[in-house]
Amino acid sequence: MAPTRPPPPPNNIKKRKEAPTDPQTNASKRYKPTDHRQKTRDARTLSTQTSSKAFKNGELDVSAFVKSRAFEISALEEGMARSKKALNRRAFQQVPKELRRRTASHNVKRVPKRLRERGKREMADDNTPTVTARRRKPTAHMRLRLETVKKLRALGAKRKAGMDRVKVTVADPNGAPPTKSTDSAKDKQQPAESTTAIKARTPKIKKSLLATPPVPKAKFRKRQIHKSWLPTHLFHAKRARMTAPSAALWRFSVPLTPTAKSYRPTHRASHERGAVAWDMSYIATVQLEGREGSLIGMLKVLGVAEEELIGRKGEKWRQGRRALENFVYEREAPHDPVAPVTIIWCVSAAEESAGMAGKEKRNRKLLLRVHPSAFYQLWEELLRLAKVAKPAVSVEDLRFDIGSLEITGPGGTEALLSALWPSRTTSEPLAVRDSASTAMDIDSESRNKNTIVEETWSSLAGLTNPAMVPKNALLAFNVQDPRLHHPPRTIKLPKTDAEQHKLLELIASWPVDAAQQPPELFDRKARQAASATMPSQKAVNRRKGLAAPGQYPEPLPKDPQIPVLLYTTAPSTTDKGASGRPPPNSSSWTLLTPWKCMQPIWYSLMYYPLSTGQQPRFGGLDQYRQLSFEAGKAWFPGDFPGTKAGWEWEYAERRKREAEWRRRPKGKRVSFERVEVGEGVRGEIGIGWGCDWERLIGGALVASEGEEAAMNVEKAAESGDKSAENGKTKAQEEPKEPPQQAPSKPPHLTQLSARQALALLATPPATPPATTTVKLPPHIHLPSALTTVRLTLLTRGVPQPCARIYRLPSSTANPELRRQWLALLPTDTHKPTQKRGGKHALPRGLPSTGEIPPHVVQQRLAQSLLEPVRAGEEGYPSCPGEGDLVGFVTAGSYDLAAGFGTGIGSLLVEKVMGREEEAGERHLCVVRNSGTGVARLGRWEVI
Repeated sequence: MAPTRPPPPPNNIKKRKEAPTDPQTNASKRYKPTDHRQKTRDARTLSTQTSSKAFKNGELDVSAFVKSRAFEISALEEGMARSKKALNRRAFQQVPKELRRRTASHNVKRVPKRLRERGKREMADDNTPTVTARRRKPTAHMRLRLETVKKLRALGAKRKAGMDRVKVTVADPNGAPPTKSTDSAKDKQQPAESTTAIKARTPKIKKSLLATPPVPKAKFRKRQIHKSWLPTHLFHAKRARMTAPSAALWRFSVPLTPTAKSYRPTHRASHERGAVAWDMSYIATVQLEGREGSLIGMLKVLGVAEEELIGRKGEKWRQGRRALENFVYEREAPHDPVAPVTIIWCVSAAEESAGMAGKEKRNRKLLLRVHPSAFYQLWEELLRLAKVAKPAVSVEDLRFDIGSLEITGPGGTEALLSALWPSRTTSEPLAVRDSASTAMDIDSESRNKNTIVEETWSSLAGLTNPAMVPKNALLAFNVQDPRLHHPPRTIKLPKTDAEQHKLLELIASWPVDAAQQPPELFDRKARQAASATMPSQKAVNRRKGLAAPGQYPEPLPKDPQIPVLLYTTAPSTTDKGASGRPPPNSSSWTLLTPWKCMQPIWYSLMYYPLSTGQQPRFGGLDQYRQLSFEAGKAWFPGDFPGTKAGWEWEYAERRKREAEWRRRPKGKRVSFERVEVGEGVRGEIGIGWGCDWERLIGGALVASEGEEAAMNVEKAAESGDKSAENGKTKAQEEPKEPPQQAPSKPPHLTQLSARQALALLATPPATPPATTTVKLPPHIHLPSALTTVRLTLLTRGVPQPCARIYRLPSSTANPELRRQWLALLPTDTHKPTQKRGGKHALPRGLPSTGEIPPHVVQQRLAQSLLEPVRAGEEGYPSCPGEGDLVGFVTAGSYDLAAGFGTGIGSLLVEKVMGREEEAGERHLCVVRNSGTGVARLGRWEVI
């Protein structure tokens, strides 16, 4: 018999429940919000019994009285136990908020060690299921895998046992008779074999070839087929959001941002107290080796200034005492900019004795550090230059040979001092020093210089800002294995005025310049020896267990000597914040060390207890861009659209924003066709989700078929044409996948340096751009030359990426609109106007009813005369036209360091130079976010 369906519900039944009604008033009764402290009050309430039943006719009933008191005593004991548990928190609730996880209540290993025993008792009392419960009952798939592993292990053990039985007879070098084989099946004498060791030839380093990444462990090998892991990947993968496995960034798995909220904590750690560290091992390192004259010629062709190469300004840099940051360019026309690089010379041992002619002929080494997005472009240029150089120059790729990290913040120096313990040359045993006294006498001068460098580094305790050290200063020495003194302890900081004065004298004298020796980081053998002699973690734990309680193991002569190279990255004179002064603590330390030695140094940094009571934070790519933005520095490649790497980054970001825009429903996304962009014109200028440089420089708009189809469909829908909407294909409805390769950069689009841009902007207004006397390279096409600027909004508002930047209208073309924008200029141009409309602010308009006192009318009148008009009100100036568009914002947000909205952008130099304006109006601009019709007044400055 077929089952019958239930009858349909009556039509008068409603799915949503109605609020309960009060029977007296027949009105819906609203419940009060839940009182979360009611549980605590109930736990503290004690049950009692009255003693009236114990008295009968004036006589005391002893049994009833005792029962009442016994009930009250038991209620008191129960209430004490109940109230004790009411305010009690579990073990996983005792950790800080940023360390709590959802699985902490089910896994006792997720809480600190001091709370694990308590957590085990609580889980046992509450019968909480643990994560190990599923391991006791494996699933069918897991059982199959366990059986397969068991069989493979048995086969491996059998194969190993068979190989052990097959032994080859070896002749004893001392003359002993040959041994017999232990195989029972073959009880025969094996022929003797010679044991003469063949000395292997030292492998020749093949230079001018791309480096291959290190071979990972077998269990991690499949995950690194199309990308490489950083040395600290396992640390970041557990604590940060990484790049997608199928979308590696610059062929690396790069951490993007920590899983915990870190925007404001990162700002506080880098500016107020604490430290923020990044693993920057993805930065490519290239070594050049050859005659000094050939190296200088290569650097000159790459765009390094002559005053740095042969002048007195770059003398310390050429000696290997400083690092130099410079923009490099291509050798052949059109000489496009490549990327900013850091150039470090190796100190020459025979520098003082050699003459001028001898200096050009001696062999030197230098390191070039470049962003991975521009590595291949620079690598090809270096190979071309090395082939034509006479004498030839060798080029070596050290990408997976040298790792690096960067740390900033007031506690950065303190954390580095705890991790980098210099390897004292006098720590050798006395017998070794006596037997090698002759050799030590020969090398005593170099040892003394190394000691000066190490002591200088150890004396920097208390330094809170690396900018106090000479700019781009270099420190090269060897350090011990950080695992020998792990976990680190808080170092002693100077507290008295005498100690602080001694630190200032050391920084002022800086004895490292006269004592720096050739860094061992430039020597391949030293790097390989440091990586090969790193002991296992078990050996380190064994030595730590044999040490005295509370003491670190004593260093041994066989311990690895890890070469490190430190240099500071301080803001330049033009890197000033929105307030006109350099931002505090905007400098940082950069550490170079062998690739395989990077992980122990990183762990020592991350677990160091700072003197401020916290630990250094780690950052991802988003945090690095955030701090660069707050410091007012341009970030490569995102803020350099005139370079090849910057154009590819902009195109990739444009496709991401486009895909996000298309995923939104039509009613919830910005309609770029209806945006009022000024002068009564509707429709966004160019592509709304990107910086349309093609439209700005006058070229053809490069748009994909999906973009054009979507625009046509929107226009047809607005005009009422349904045929176009019905004719959409699946490819037009769904967002297309971004192509793997970005289209070619617009022709002649190039990036000018700050020096070239400032020279062009300083030309008199009457001088035409074509006849300007500023010396520019012949390849620069001025109508498409860009310069990077910092934007500061002078009124309210926050610039966003892809925002449009306009110049003020000309006094001859539209004087009224120009006057309206200049009326919004506050008196103090370094600070925007304060937010109005607060609790104590007077309203803009007068009330329509009631009598207004005369003094209130006077206040409103004075307020309306003094305050500028607000956005959205009548009289607010409209945005300038497309003819005044001069650039786009590449990075913009609310600046925590400045306290208002700032941005980083790029401008066309030709459109902002040579204009007849007053000194205070020359750098004024109008900024309008993409997809909005409200513009804001701002100021720009070249960086």
